[in-house]
Amino acid sequence: MLDVVPQLPGQSAAAALRETAEVALTADNLGYRRFWLDEQHGVRGVGGAAPAVIAAVLAARTDRIRLGAGGLPLTNHQPLVVAEQFAALAAAYPSRIDLGVAEQCSMPSGTDVAGARDSFPQRLDELCGFLQDVRLALAGLPPPVFVLADHPGTAAAAAVRGLPVFVAHHRAAAVTAATVAAYREHFEPTGRPYLAVTVGVVAADTDEEALTRFTEYVRVSSRLAAAGPQATSAELKVLLESPLTGREQGLAERLLDDPGHVVGSRATVAGQLGTMVAETAADEVMLVPLAFDGLIRSAILRTVAASLTRVVRTPAQQTSPLIATA
Repeated sequence: MLDVVPQLPGQSAAAALRETAEVALTADNLGYRRFWLDEQHGVRGVGGAAPAVIAAVLAARTDRIRLGAGGLPLTNHQPLVVAEQFAALAAAYPSRIDLGVAEQCSMPSGTDVAGARDSFPQRLDELCGFLQDVRLALAGLPPPVFVLADHPGTAAAAAVRGLPVFVAHHRAAAVTAATVAAYREHFEPTGRPYLAVTVGVVAADTDEEALTRFTEYVRVSSRLAAAGPQATSAELKVLLESPLTGREQGLAERLLDDPGHVVGSRATVAGQLGTMVAETAADEVMLVPLAFDGLIRSAILRTVAASLTRVVRTPAQQTSPLIATA
């Protein structure tokens, strides 16, 4: 699962973290493989700006599931600092820490995006080098490095270094095919390529219930995004009270056509995930539950776990069996 620690107006930071910890515990108990934190900054309703810190909190609350960053942007951090933080986590929780990196998170207008892309391969090499340096503080067995790619160039950078890649299908579905192709084309024959795909999910007992939950997620997230930067918590709570508008309904319907979103009942979800795996030959699927409420996120994980019984046992073409990742 890829989580952002959702936080609604009026909800304390402590409560948001407790909810996320409960979702991680649910994923652990259901047998999911990973629970990653997506680093985002300056996004209202998102509290996951410090993945290393939150991963430590969640690792202490769970027993088996792997914790880590899902797209820690190397353009925001010094590679040495990242290496030291995650080496310390790996020392504290052996064989349970992952380090997923990306080129960048959401960047303000005017940022040199091309420059950020150009510097990513060098920073990635520096990070991997530091993780292998025995002089690193708390050096031990380093955490595995993954690359979260929303662009063919990023996937190619991972491929030539023999690194596993997670394709950010949930937010860049339009370039998923090109990103997958770039990874497979450029992979160096130093090992076996490993490709996972992220997907936004709302699953429920019926298609109608899932659609209702998805529409509510779109309503809340779009209003939080549109609110002025100086809006207070009280003002935001009032903003969220009014009913769904026609524009929001239309937005939800358009987003349903995005292949990066899977919304529906157990059967619908299983079918769509199976199709996605067949098209990408993915080794793993990472779920992004689309809900602010922790209880709903946990319910989505339970429903998907029930729906994947058949899919998990069916090998994707020329790959190992699909692994569903919370």
